[in-house]
Amino acid sequence: MELKWLEDFLSLANTANFRLSAKQRFVSQPAFSRRIKSLETWIGAELIDRSHQPITLTDAGRDFKPVALQIVRSAYQARNEIRAKDLIDQQKICFSTLSTLAHCFMPGWLKKLKPYLGASALSMRTDYMGVDVYLQALESGEVDFFIGYEDSASSMKIDAEKFPSLRIGTELLVPVVSPDSNGNPSWWLPDRPKAPIPYLQTNTHKDINYSLLYWSVSSHISKHYADLTFVPVYEATTSTSIRAMVIEEYGVAWLPLSIIAEDLQRGVLVRAAAEDDDIEVDIKIFKYSAADDPKLDKIWQLIQKQLSLSAP
Repeated sequence: MELKWLEDFLSLANTANFRLSAKQRFVSQPAFSRRIKSLETWIGAELIDRSHQPITLTDAGRDFKPVALQIVRSAYQARNEIRAKDLIDQQKICFSTLSTLAHCFMPGWLKKLKPYLGASALSMRTDYMGVDVYLQALESGEVDFFIGYEDSASSMKIDAEKFPSLRIGTELLVPVVSPDSNGNPSWWLPDRPKAPIPYLQTNTHKDINYSLLYWSVSSHISKHYADLTFVPVYEATTSTSIRAMVIEEYGVAWLPLSIIAEDLQRGVLVRAAAEDDDIEVDIKIFKYSAADDPKLDKIWQLIQKQLSLSAP
């Protein structure tokens, strides 16, 4: 059974004339008559009473008319909905990023960029476990761009040839700790404490860049505090989880300033070292160099232009 047979039948039910309906349906009258007969054969009953003019519907035809109308309407409604969804999917831009950036950086950055994107929808993914998986999603085309951290001072780098990047912002990693009863830091790193220091960190993964922030902090500690003993007491995939544990007096952690600025102002957290001990990391947007999509190239050029206009 073909949809056009139902449309032919509905046209004939309205005109009661084979010649007029054939003209409406842009086919010859013999071809139109054959299609009506094919529908009747498929139904297994005569739908049209051809014994007199104008033609009329048989009892079976009258019963089938509302069914045919519903089928045609449903088919076109489904087609229109699928086409609309496909159009949105074609225009949608899918970003992936770390949960901290999704909450603290992406909303403001996208607000500035969205008027120029020409996209009807944006999508954000934060559920990949590790930078390596984020990059795999970028390479496979599952996402269009990845926004993450990168530290120029760290030995851990993302392949710049395979995944070109643009620096779209910066973040400070601040050494913080919960205050004691007098509001002073429980550990003050410049005093070079001899006792082991409980240390909270993002999860480690020795095989690949599981957390670029981990490597940034690890490199910083090796360079500036090699004589101190940091004992990992807690690991988590998100900085917000580590923040909560630092507040509960579990130890020292380097956390993004964007998520602890208010805590520092309120005294919920205090610095464990002076400001010159902060670690500055870049916030970068990465793309896959082999991706062949004019839409994504246009967005990349737009971001480059916006960065050049905002440069001092």
